Amino acid sequence: MMRKTNSIRRAGRIGIFGGSFDPVHYGHLVCAEQVSEAVGLDLVMFIPCCRQPHKPRFVPSRAADRLAMLRAATRNHRGFTVSDIEIKRGGISYTADTVAQVRSLAGSHPEIWLILGMDAFLDIPGWKDPDTIIRECRFAVATRPGYRRKAVSRRVRARCRFVEITALDISSTDIRKRVARGRSIRFLVPDPVEACIRRRGLYL
Repeated sequence: MMRKTNSIRRAGRIGIFGGSFDPVHYGHLVCAEQVSEAVGLDLVMFIPCCRQPHKPRFVPSRAADRLAMLRAATRNHRGFTVSDIEIKRGGISYTADTVAQVRSLAGSHPEIWLILGMDAFLDIPGWKDPDTIIRECRFAVATRPGYRRKAVSRRVRARCRFVEITALDISSTDIRKRVARGRSIRFLVPDPVEACIRRRGLYL
């Protein structure tokens, strides 16, 4: 924990990338890499949720399995780290709570950037404690080529950066279905993630 905390405190710009990551796939990794490069992030924190507030009926795989897949996917990337803070906190994973916890770990110096897609970005006003999120964070909004940028308030627009990323039409839902049907997931997830899925018998 000390090594992780030290790396967070040394970072000038930290990206928070949340989600179920069930499983993590190349779409997630490409998004994180290209956003990090465009915005100039020193560290991207992949933070798997405990329970998503906007998908109350979705029950993700065990936290230990999702963390293992994320660690396998990011092990050799110095700019990526995996955090279990939402898992340990338990309950519904609210972004405002996560931002506060990351700020507590990082101190007052680093900029905190939320990495998210356009749909999630537009939903922020309906999230828990949106004013705190807007005050504490900047927003790296991943868009696809040709995606029309929708209107946002001037206050929020001043704190966001739209980043056009390579479009990879990969979904965790499809990967889970393919595994259950005995179909290949090669080139959809990194080899270490596929090995982790096979070894742990996930999605069967």
